[in-house]
Amino acid sequence: MGSFSLCINKLRNVFQPSHRPLFTFFLRVTLAAMKNRCIRHAHRQRGMTLIELLVVIALAALLSGWGVGHWQQHRQALRLEHSALQLLAFLTRLQADANWRNRAALLWFKPGEHWCVGSGSEPLTCDTAEGWVFLAPSADVLLSDYTRKEIGFYGLRNSAQAGHIQLSNAVGSLRVVLSAQGRLRLCSVEAALGGIGRC
Repeated sequence: MGSFSLCINKLRNVFQPSHRPLFTFFLRVTLAAMKNRCIRHAHRQRGMTLIELLVVIALAALLSGWGVGHWQQHRQALRLEHSALQLLAFLTRLQADANWRNRAALLWFKPGEHWCVGSGSEPLTCDTAEGWVFLAPSADVLLSDYTRKEIGFYGLRNSAQAGHIQLSNAVGSLRVVLSAQGRLRLCSVEAALGGIGRC
């Protein structure tokens, strides 16, 4: 009602009181129209309540948290996939070198926080490794499992000693599998990860 009173006061300032019936009629019609317009205008300008504002903020926070969580998970999956692909490329190059030189290239493993895989003389730590060495490319990707027996490549007829190497992080696990025929493949342990199918 406060906005309606304001409208009436504005109208009275514009139209001075007149005793003629036509002006009185015009004033009444105008006041009635302004009353309806002012009341509708007041309803239209109604703002958000505190509860509505809190609901909007809560929804925005939930969506932001969901988005950040999925983005972190996506980044971890990419780091795991890239690490496994780099290990696969390292083993492919080592296999090609063993075949070209017709030599045995057996693997050694140094698990731990800063793990490494290599071929040749086994060092005490990854820092002192020389020659064919693959160092952990990402801090959150770990060497979680590997074949405990002899594994590697033989130059003769491009054969190999079968085994596997498994890399893991919070998202899942990927395994590089080496067959006795010297074939290398990459697969996911639990569920399909990215474009890599299950083992």
